[in-house]
Amino acid sequence: MKKSLLLFMLLPLLNFAQTMYVEGKDLYTSDGQKITLRGINYPIIDEGWDTLDDPADYKFKIDEAAKTGANAIRIPWYTNGVHWMDNITPGTVDGYVNDGTLSEILRYSHEKGMIPILELHDPNLYDNNGNVIAYRITCSNNWDYFNTVVKNWWKSEAVLNLIEENKEYLIINLANEFGYAYWTNNSTQAMNIFETNYSTLIHEIRQLGVEVPIMIDAPDCGMSSTELLSISESIQDTDPEHNLIFSAHTYWYAYAPNTAAIETKLDEIAAKNVPFLLGEVASRQDVSGSCSHALDYSTILTKSCERNIGWLAWAYTQDCNARVMTTNGVFNTLTTYGEDLVYNTVYGLISGVECAAAPLSTEDVITNENSKFKIYPNPTHTEISIENFNEIEEIKIFDIKGKLVQTIKNDFQEMNISFLANGIYMIQVKDKKGNTNSSKLMKR
Repeated sequence: MKKSLLLFMLLPLLNFAQTMYVEGKDLYTSDGQKITLRGINYPIIDEGWDTLDDPADYKFKIDEAAKTGANAIRIPWYTNGVHWMDNITPGTVDGYVNDGTLSEILRYSHEKGMIPILELHDPNLYDNNGNVIAYRITCSNNWDYFNTVVKNWWKSEAVLNLIEENKEYLIINLANEFGYAYWTNNSTQAMNIFETNYSTLIHEIRQLGVEVPIMIDAPDCGMSSTELLSISESIQDTDPEHNLIFSAHTYWYAYAPNTAAIETKLDEIAAKNVPFLLGEVASRQDVSGSCSHALDYSTILTKSCERNIGWLAWAYTQDCNARVMTTNGVFNTLTTYGEDLVYNTVYGLISGVECAAAPLSTEDVITNENSKFKIYPNPTHTEISIENFNEIEEIKIFDIKGKLVQTIKNDFQEMNISFLANGIYMIQVKDKKGNTNSSKLMKR
């Protein structure tokens, strides 16, 4: 790696994208690496005070989670007053936002090679007989809660600051498994309501300066992929940043109960020109508070691999024993389920060959804002121009591995680069005095 990238590590580069972004079906990191998310869900908040109050402890747990090979980690979180810690000491969860703990968890997760996905997870409130007393987010259709509690949390100063601090690598997941569609008598009408409310919140967040990718879960406890796909392209078009990711959770015991049905759902996903992943893939389905229904997760992952659909395993730890990857959050306690997710030779995070979790790029980025040969627009789709083009003798374009892909000897004022594949390139400019100057270009 070092020798192939040495050229670029020595060259002055331009700054460009400040957040991750989507283009068609693909997701890119802020430095232009196309990435398929393959990773884990880790409700680290449920580790409680012992972990969250000690940076060494939560960093150790993140270190252990990173050993799975995951390139993404979805982190459930809660609004004020609904987590079990808040029931003991009010304000605990908000405190971890305000004191920087949550921000540090996100930052450190990325430092360990995992893209953090921050997700709001408020559970419904049940009585002792299992009846819902209050609907919140997870498996809820309470749009009043969505448009007050959920909206106010994402628009709060503390959360906006947290997003800004981590914006280069952060994805935000607005509401876990929210809304009903397939479960109603009119899924078309239900999805119109779903789209209207989500679009309103997205616009309000964008107006506050949030540019990071926003993830939207499917309705009906996250299961209804077909219903979410029905509005995915239109809501993507109306997002001012065009930077949305869509997610379904494969609790498909009844929704897609056999291989043929699973393939149908995955084919629908693959056919849409939007980024889509399976945000929760589990070995068991929770029914009436018990993880009693076995799921064919192996077929789901194998068929997802064939279609290059990303996925996140539920759960690394902190769930019912039948569907956790580790017994206590330490990698050497992998369960049989966990070992399969990590080492399966088809889809394993480490051993899955083409379907393993591709590591994040760790290339150094150097800026050169004072170069007299500035490239614009950057990023670009089809054409670039270079300042002081009349002083240029020759331009060479190299790909990220250092291979020369094009030499240009004239027409420097407007250059068509539509033939280039999306990605990162080095533009080496030679002036008429024989001096060279290099800059970084992102082709979208």
